[in-house]
Amino acid sequence: MPTLQHNASADNLVISKHRLSGSDVSFTPSSNTSGPFKDSFPDTIVIHFTAGSSLSSSVNVMTNPNNKVSAHLAVGRQGEIVQMLPFNKIGWHAGKSSWQGRTSLNQYSLGIELDNAGELTPNGEGFYTSWFGGVYESSDVFKGTHRNQTAPRYWHRYTEAQIMRTFSLCQLLCRQYGITCIVGHEEIAPDRKVDPGPAFP
Repeated sequence: MPTLQHNASADNLVISKHRLSGSDVSFTPSSNTSGPFKDSFPDTIVIHFTAGSSLSSSVNVMTNPNNKVSAHLAVGRQGEIVQMLPFNKIGWHAGKSSWQGRTSLNQYSLGIELDNAGELTPNGEGFYTSWFGGVYESSDVFKGTHRNQTAPRYWHRYTEAQIMRTFSLCQLLCRQYGITCIVGHEEIAPDRKVDPGPAFP
C-alpha cells in the first residue's frame, strides 16, 4: 500500500500564478467556471474518479462548454497530470453537495479527477466490464465494500503511480493554499455518488 512519504518536490511540482508545472504536467483550458473564488478559498479538495474510458476522453468532456462540468486537475494512469482550471477559479465538479454545515462545495473546493472506470461488473468469463463497454482483467479489479453500501462490489484499480501523484498534488495544494479538508465525492454527495470508491486508499 502506498504511503504519504512521497512528496511534490520529488516530482518537481511547482505552482506559480495558480498554474501547476513539473514533469508530465500539461494545461488544457476549460471555460466551465463560475469565476474566481472568494477570499480565503479554496480550503477543500474533492477527489473524484472520471468513470471514463481514458484521460483524454475525460479531459475532452470537462473542457467542452456544452457539458457544464469541469475540474481543476485530472491524473492519468501513468501519473500524468492535466490542469484545466487555474487554482483561483471555481470549477463545476461537486454538484449538489454538503459537508460539515456547508452546501454547494464547488465554491470552496478544488476538484481532482482520477482516470478510472469506476464500478465494474463480472461478465461470467473471468473478465469485468464497465458501463461504457471497457473490459478489464482480474488484476485490474479491486473487490471491496463501499462506505455507503453494505455488500462488496468490483471496482477498477488505481495505479500506484496515479495514487502517489495524487498524494503529491494534495501535499502541494495544502501547503500553497492552506487546504484543511480532503474528501471524496462520495462523502459530500452520498446519495448519488460513489467516487473515488473503495479502491482508493
